[in-house]
Amino acid sequence: MVTIKDIARKLNLSYSTVSRALNSSSLVNDKTMRVIKEEAERMGYMPNALARGLVLQKSGIIGMIIPDITNPFFPALARGAEDAALARGYNLLVCNSDWNIALETRHVKLIEEKKVDGLILASINLQNEYLEKVIEREYPLVFVSRLYPGVNVSFVGVDTEYGGYLAGRHLAGLGHRKVAFVGGSFNVRSVQGRYKGFIKALAEYGIEFDKSLAIEGEFNIESGYQKVLTLLKERTDITGIFAANDLVAVGIIRAARELGYSIPGDLSIIGYDDIFLSSLPGIELTTIFQEKRRMGELAVKLLLDEINGKKHLKKKKKRIILTPRLIVRKTTGPSK
Repeated sequence: MVTIKDIARKLNLSYSTVSRALNSSSLVNDKTMRVIKEEAERMGYMPNALARGLVLQKSGIIGMIIPDITNPFFPALARGAEDAALARGYNLLVCNSDWNIALETRHVKLIEEKKVDGLILASINLQNEYLEKVIEREYPLVFVSRLYPGVNVSFVGVDTEYGGYLAGRHLAGLGHRKVAFVGGSFNVRSVQGRYKGFIKALAEYGIEFDKSLAIEGEFNIESGYQKVLTLLKERTDITGIFAANDLVAVGIIRAARELGYSIPGDLSIIGYDDIFLSSLPGIELTTIFQEKRRMGELAVKLLLDEINGKKHLKKKKKRIILTPRLIVRKTTGPSK
């Protein structure tokens, strides 16, 4: 392995001069720096990231914990974060918690112990005592998409209540009166916001929501399929369903078609997230769009502001709330 000393011997320069040049120090003139960097590249020099981190007190890595890497929403979020991190000279380490609080805690511990510079976390939104201690220690941390309750931490998300309101207003405006809400865990604050906005919109149209039609589940296709397969066999009066996310909506579409429902003739379905699956032929789901990549990008910006010494941000945390919008496709239509 080529070392700084090898380059110094080759160029007949001091070790300190070569080291400063490779770290782009202003103490080395441009001509000398260019010669050193060209020779380092020619010799195949690879910097020792650990040693560099010890000198700079930074690893050049930021961590990100997401709850479900199989849900296309979260890889899109992570891609936005990675693009922003790379553009600023950082690498992104992504961990998947699988909606498991113990695994989330394990990832948080690992990231903190390995001296990763900071963390972006899409929390599973349940009480996590270890995470609360990390927050108390003022470890650089930004929440994205889901905000952990009762903490003073920077956050980037979407107005989930307004997103739910858009969904409810759309269905009610099409004349639907018997509608269901299919989750998603109701312990998750983003789901709570969507549900609250949904109910608010229905109320504006004079519709009293039947709370027995709020169906809790998981955030995947199979859960949407199983929950609605049962629901539609028991409640044939339902004409519209708002799903907590697009994966649940895809499962609902499958169940409805299996039972002989035409979409949207007999049943209108609206999702949430606008993942890439939503626009595919055969699905073409009406949904609520939220800027997934943009959230990731903004989360990195806030985190690096904290990491790079903007001390006032450690006291005054920043929250960025983006506005969702309705995307109308082929799964919603007028009620019969």
